[in-house]
Amino acid sequence: MVEDKGLSEEVADRIWDFVQRKGGTEVMQQLRKDERVTSNERLKQGLDDMELLFEYFEAFGILDRVEFNLSLARGLDYYTGVIFEVVTEGSAPSTTMGQKLQRQAKKEKANEFDEDRSNDPSIGVGSVAAGGRYDELVGIFSGKAQIPCVGISFGVDRIFSITKARMEADKKASAVRSTEVDVFVMAFGGKGFTGLLKERMQVAKTLWDAGVKAEFAYKQKPKLPAQFKAAEQAGIPFAVILGEEEQAQGKVKIKELGLPEGHAEKGGVMVDSRDLVAEVRTRLRRKDEDPGIEVVMNGVKELDADAKMADDGV
Repeated sequence: MVEDKGLSEEVADRIWDFVQRKGGTEVMQQLRKDERVTSNERLKQGLDDMELLFEYFEAFGILDRVEFNLSLARGLDYYTGVIFEVVTEGSAPSTTMGQKLQRQAKKEKANEFDEDRSNDPSIGVGSVAAGGRYDELVGIFSGKAQIPCVGISFGVDRIFSITKARMEADKKASAVRSTEVDVFVMAFGGKGFTGLLKERMQVAKTLWDAGVKAEFAYKQKPKLPAQFKAAEQAGIPFAVILGEEEQAQGKVKIKELGLPEGHAEKGGVMVDSRDLVAEVRTRLRRKDEDPGIEVVMNGVKELDADAKMADDGV
């Protein structure tokens, strides 16, 4: 850096001190104690943002899969916030043994894949996705001063390099199929409503862990009608609704969308939070077993048969 960038040795040493740091929340705790960081307003704001982001990671239960790495650098000319890269042990090994295998693999001719190597460090293709926040880039083309944006790009070739091994290994693997969301997690409240974003994240995570396909609005404080509209437009059959008072009581409401007026459960059913997964599963199973669709189809067939008989003069 001293020779290529013309920086003084003192500045280069300071940069080196920072870029060596990587880890989890302990890195942010260390930075909080560094006067060089706390005396700079922009650095303090960035640190606040990272701490909030890690709170969200904790809500999703993925802290052990995320690393705060100060050596990461991308297009600094237009990124205005957090930047990120997605790696696997197979694409960018972090262990010493993995890195050694990667170097060795580059010297050897690749063999046919005869086992699942999706997490094999010898593949070594680097990050499989990357991106970041750029609040000012879109505004250049739209004419608006600032449009908050976060973007990510995927390395399709790299992803195929890793997943090819898994496809080759498991000849009986089910084909990838499209699926529909079963539950939309919502929240509502009165004056001073916070949006319950972390709580919605945690409920969604609980449903995901149980194998239930769930989604929620990513806005901090979405309006309830907008949440219902999003769920209905997507054809999502159920809503799990969180309220501040209900949260304090350990309760949530499950509502089946699209029920007719006068139905006993039109307004939803209140259940204990600990029973949420079981209650959702019961309702999904009941909906799957609903004979209504089959009855309608049989009725259509009978109408078709009657019409044909009438045409034949019977």
